[in-house]
Amino acid sequence: MTGEEFRLAAAVADVYGELRLEAVLRRLLQHCAWLTDSAAGSISLIDAAAGHYTKAAEHGALCRLGDRFPLDEGATGRAYGSRRPVVIPEYGQLRAGHLAGGDPVRHRSAAAVPIWWRGDVIAVSVTFAPRAGFFSTRELDELEALTQTAAAAIVRTGADRPDPVPVPATPFTGPFTGRETDVLELLRQGLTYREIATRLRLSPKTVEKHVGAIMRKTGASNRTTAVVTALDNGWLPAGLGNSPHTAIG
Repeated sequence: MTGEEFRLAAAVADVYGELRLEAVLRRLLQHCAWLTDSAAGSISLIDAAAGHYTKAAEHGALCRLGDRFPLDEGATGRAYGSRRPVVIPEYGQLRAGHLAGGDPVRHRSAAAVPIWWRGDVIAVSVTFAPRAGFFSTRELDELEALTQTAAAAIVRTGADRPDPVPVPATPFTGPFTGRETDVLELLRQGLTYREIATRLRLSPKTVEKHVGAIMRKTGASNRTTAVVTALDNGWLPAGLGNSPHTAIG
């Protein structure tokens, strides 16, 4: 990551700025590239019922845009099958990769990150490393946080299902305490437990307790699913940024 510090809230606001599929995916790719200093990437939409995925957007590399592939093929298939972010050490060694043989990106590593909605993987974002080597754990965490925030935008464009996703018309309410809402909002922004503790002036153990309560109330097994469940149910404010309860030092 180079230049000005990456700001997740600003990136998400930009992704949601125009709810057309092409615009959403293009902006998501741009922010993934900016986050990792990468020059190439792609996004595929998953059709689990039909058993295939479609290359829906690309940036900096020719990934056979618009073509369909089986769900067990390529970097997208690897992430879909694993149900978690995966790193391909060298894309050119991947079985049934979709880049042209002469593309220099083939010799780089690639991070494939699934995008979840209501318990299903609806898309996979693939980002190619800007240089030889691997993505760091932090880069993977940040990519996961960024790409997952786009799930609702993808659904609202109609890419995932024909029926529109309702937007809550009532003021924000939810099952969380004010402090749990603070923690959940910072989880949405991609902060680690230690960073949340520092931001809210709490101990890491207290943050863990709040996260545990959030998991119980959402029925989630991980932080990403907890955030998605809260967004899906309207339990987080629609606007990004700090909640009214948050005390920032």
